[in-house]
Amino acid sequence: MTQAQQEQQHNRDTGGRYTTKPHSEAQGVQLPPLELVSDEAATHAVHDATAMTEPELEAIGPEVVETIKHTRNFTPQHIRAVASQIGHQRLGYDPIGASAIRNALSQMEPEAAHYARNFLNQRHPQAFSDQQSTVQQPAAQPAPELEHPLGSPDNPISATSDAVQTGEVFDTVVSKGRTYHRAREGMAPMEPQAVRLQADQELTDDDVMKVAQITGYSLRSVGHGEGASDPVRDSPYSFILYNDTTKGDQYKRLDRFQSLLHTYVHQGTPIRSSNKKGPGTEGTRKIEGFGRQAPQLEIYYDDAEVFDG
Repeated sequence: MTQAQQEQQHNRDTGGRYTTKPHSEAQGVQLPPLELVSDEAATHAVHDATAMTEPELEAIGPEVVETIKHTRNFTPQHIRAVASQIGHQRLGYDPIGASAIRNALSQMEPEAAHYARNFLNQRHPQAFSDQQSTVQQPAAQPAPELEHPLGSPDNPISATSDAVQTGEVFDTVVSKGRTYHRAREGMAPMEPQAVRLQADQELTDDDVMKVAQITGYSLRSVGHGEGASDPVRDSPYSFILYNDTTKGDQYKRLDRFQSLLHTYVHQGTPIRSSNKKGPGTEGTRKIEGFGRQAPQLEIYYDDAEVFDG
């Protein structure tokens, strides 16, 4: 009998069945820890994959780096997806989409790029206003006559923009579907259907109601119209009153209206000379002014002819 046959016989029990020998458990193999990618290498990968601007990288770069290091996925597609998601949360826009648009703008004809950039500035100025320093520009530049500052008649700014919402004054503002022109030299109101008031300070709800009442009073003082609407806020500094100035020929005397408005905001409406409005009303005012705390107001009309744009 061979040795193998003898070993098989030894593995049988008395009934002739094979038995199994106990065996030791496999010993675990200890692997060395995976080497982590350095911050410098990860930052370089983010920079190469995203083409974000320096302000964007400063704002969200560290968070993007930590996220991709945690996932250990350093493919350009994954990096861009992470940067896009974090950008939406932290910046309020997609920096990857913005970089793609900046690149496209650099390939456009200069005039087309100029108008496209102005449009984009109204949506996300922080993503496109610094474009001159973040992408390679065409050699040819727009002609000087094509340059229109943001908020000018040929390049109106939206009332929803951060600049307007923080009180900056512009000549031409688009709000609630209408274009408003600031009263100034070189602008002549025609037959406005709405007036926009913007103050040099934030207005409380009470401030808005008082200025609106004084505005309505001033309009009625130059022509008896149908009366202005309730105020409609479009920023912490401004609001709109809808008022048909063709009623009572108010539109013919808007210079007078503006003068009265500024006076009444400071001093209040005229002092009553009798008790016609009720006992004890003589010597009082219908609406008190703000006095030394009066806001400085810019007046805008939705129908105007502009000569300086």
